[in-house]
Amino acid sequence: MSTDELALLGGEPVIRQPLPHEVWPPPAGEDELAELARQRNTDISIKGNAGPVGALEEDFLRFLDGRVRHAVTFNSGTSALFAAYFALGVREGAEVIGPALTYHAALSPVFALRGDVVLADIDPATRCLDPKALEASITERTRVVTAVHQWGHPCDMDAVLDIAGRHGLRVLEDCSHAHGSRYRGRPVGTFGDAAVFSLQANKAVFAGEGGILVTDDAQVHDRATLLGHYRDRSRDAVLDAQLRAFWVTGYGLKLRMSPFNAIVARHALAAFPARKQARHRCLRHFGERLATVPYLEPVHVADEADMGAWYGYKPLYRPGALGGVPRATLIEALRAEGMEVGAPSGPRLGTLPLYSSPDNPLFPGADKRPSTPAPGSHAEHVEQHALSLPTFTAWPDDVPLIDAYAEAFHKIARNRDALVRHAATRG
Repeated sequence: MSTDELALLGGEPVIRQPLPHEVWPPPAGEDELAELARQRNTDISIKGNAGPVGALEEDFLRFLDGRVRHAVTFNSGTSALFAAYFALGVREGAEVIGPALTYHAALSPVFALRGDVVLADIDPATRCLDPKALEASITERTRVVTAVHQWGHPCDMDAVLDIAGRHGLRVLEDCSHAHGSRYRGRPVGTFGDAAVFSLQANKAVFAGEGGILVTDDAQVHDRATLLGHYRDRSRDAVLDAQLRAFWVTGYGLKLRMSPFNAIVARHALAAFPARKQARHRCLRHFGERLATVPYLEPVHVADEADMGAWYGYKPLYRPGALGGVPRATLIEALRAEGMEVGAPSGPRLGTLPLYSSPDNPLFPGADKRPSTPAPGSHAEHVEQHALSLPTFTAWPDDVPLIDAYAEAFHKIARNRDALVRHAATRG
């Protein structure tokens, strides 16, 4: 037996380190645990934006270089997006244009406001909303453009803002994957009329569950605040006197962040610069090692982009360079070599019932207009060919594991014919 034989076919695996290889979020330090304990004995209620909640909002505005004036925390990124769409004027019949391939919650709150979602194709290089597809999708009902900085890569904000400006549209940035990402040196989240960052546990800056809305628009701030916060927060923070009249009740919902989540997020935010630097070094090394794998299309980072936190490492598979072996078979072979790998978990939104159905399940009898790119779109290609790999963060400790991953990819290439024969026998 050849020592280079694929593990899938009986050989020895390249990677011996037990799974999982991406352990996230990192364990809490003693200072974080001590602060959580103090908060438990000080105050477990949510009073306006007092204590760690207000401190997190101030920290986040500094994180964005002070380029926006307002930050409002929520109990999830989805709640923050719901508040953002409401504050930007999405109502029954309004259309929101967003990318056809992204996480469903980037656009799903639109349906809770009886709006319609129009899915436009993505740019094959950045995986973000394609400006040409965006402009072609605009109708007289379009009100908002959602620019998702997909997997950490910034959208072409120059083009998005130009199109939105010419058509009188509001721009919402979904930065849930893109903490610390920059476009032409400026932080994402500071370009549009509003922006939302998820702080869910898988994110680079995490609260466990949580989200934060940022804006430089006082009206957006006030309306978003009233949607999710009543009493103290709305009384003290809402600037418009007519809107502040609602302070006792807000708009009837309670979507606030707990102080415990805020403490966790503050510590994650403080640790982010060092983690970002280490992650960049890891993934730069990974990309260099994968550059010569013939059946992979490396992850593209535009010259004007800083990937910030990244969000997974997702090269594209070129099946033609591996004899047409199905992606599922390639993933099976890579897993046999000990790799933590799969296909990205988020399908094209147009394949999901919430988006494809002509009926809005939240409001029976209310029609909505399904809209998605035609077959053969860039979104379909990325969905069907992307691989999802760990976002290595521990530099230099992860270097041996990264090198083993690269060797596993190269081993597959060396055994191309054997894998093709194996795939053929399975039909």
